[in-house]
Amino acid sequence: MKFLILLLAICSTLLTDEISAQTGLVNYGEVQSMEMGAPIGPDYKAMLVFDKDNSLYVTRKDSLEGESIYEQKSYRASSGRGFTITVATNPEGFQYYYNPNDKTLYARDLGFDYVKDNTIDIPWDIAEETKMIGIYKVQKATAHFRGRDYTAWFTPQIPLPYGPWKLVGLPGLILEAYDTDKEIYWYFKNIEYPTKQSHQLKSIDNPNASWISFKEYKDSLIKDAVSAREAGRMMTENMGVSKSRSKTERLDNYIEAFAIDK
Repeated sequence: MKFLILLLAICSTLLTDEISAQTGLVNYGEVQSMEMGAPIGPDYKAMLVFDKDNSLYVTRKDSLEGESIYEQKSYRASSGRGFTITVATNPEGFQYYYNPNDKTLYARDLGFDYVKDNTIDIPWDIAEETKMIGIYKVQKATAHFRGRDYTAWFTPQIPLPYGPWKLVGLPGLILEAYDTDKEIYWYFKNIEYPTKQSHQLKSIDNPNASWISFKEYKDSLIKDAVSAREAGRMMTENMGVSKSRSKTERLDNYIEAFAIDK
């Protein structure tokens, strides 16, 4: 009996090691509907390539869409509010390369800034609730991260701490994730595991001499938002329109909805 238990333990360890040594590729849909209150915005193709040491998430890339996209599209929320936004891809895409060993994420992020972020520590709360996504049993986890409340569904069948964008740190691969109103929504399309496309997993090629810190990146976004807000305030005042004021507001039109002082 002891021999059988030992054999099962060895087999389980070998299986886990084999899984961890493989390279995988997940294809997601990424729906961005900032401030719309529902997942009605543009639906981009995205991918996550990973092995036991690193992961690379890429979205809004020309080759993923099969063409270069740059167009204005209109959307209407259930409230009746209309939105006209620019739907665009670029040759490199937006890229997020994560190393779980030193908990550092390198990004080609908004504004094509090259950012080194070692501040990601998401306080996940893992629930008992489960469901099936494809052939994978996934478990629910929730967390507040950079201005939004997220729900993620991860599978312990692939015990690696990766997910779309910057959602990392769970004891299994995230196959689906979204914020409260699904204004940002990643949904599972398919997975190749193992994949023959291991060449896709490579670090981000930074053409600059160095990476900016996450604080520098955040400060830059807030500065741009404040400038845009002031321009809008001046316009409304010139039109004789009064606006209510509060002490703070959020960058709700970004994934990272940072609070900024008014």
